[in-house]
Amino acid sequence: MTAAAVLTTALAQRRERPGADLAGSAPDLVAAAVAMARRFRSGGVLHAFGSDDADAHHIAVEFVHPVIVGKRALPAVAHGATRAAHRLRHASPGDVALAVCGAQAPPRVRTGAVAESGAVPEDEAWVAGNGPVTAALAAAGGHGLLTVALAGRFWTGPNVDHLLTLPADDPLVLRELQVSAYHLLWELTHAVLEHGPDGPTP
Repeated sequence: MTAAAVLTTALAQRRERPGADLAGSAPDLVAAAVAMARRFRSGGVLHAFGSDDADAHHIAVEFVHPVIVGKRALPAVAHGATRAAHRLRHASPGDVALAVCGAQAPPRVRTGAVAESGAVPEDEAWVAGNGPVTAALAAAGGHGLLTVALAGRFWTGPNVDHLLTLPADDPLVLRELQVSAYHLLWELTHAVLEHGPDGPTP
């Protein structure tokens, strides 16, 4: 087997297990989509934000400008992470807050050497990068919004209504899973609006 073939096989295997685990998250994805669809039926707006602002804009565009002919546009707005908490405090309690959170390293024991060196432990670095996101989720939950978070398996943020923990240790694989997950949420939300337990949306 050539070196290129070995590398290609290794890369495929790195994605295979997390991808299968994403499929195993189907019940959680459906439950979140049902809850989101109910908010949309009642006139709710989707507020998207995350540790990477590009995700927020991507999600908002997906909902507002559906790529599948015949799908209705759903109200959505993207927020930069640094302003999301402030804006969500003024959102309607009937709205939806959807956050895409960055990868987090597993918790580790603090050592004197780390403290003396001034180095920032990986979990503290995650908090620094995701602090605005978790603050926004807390603000949204406190204001009555439906909260949905797409996060890594070492989530340490606030309690949310629907936590979709995606089991990838590699931050790049996690990002791929998150993008897949919010596309699935979009499709499932439309399926529920059209054929769900509450009947089709007028």
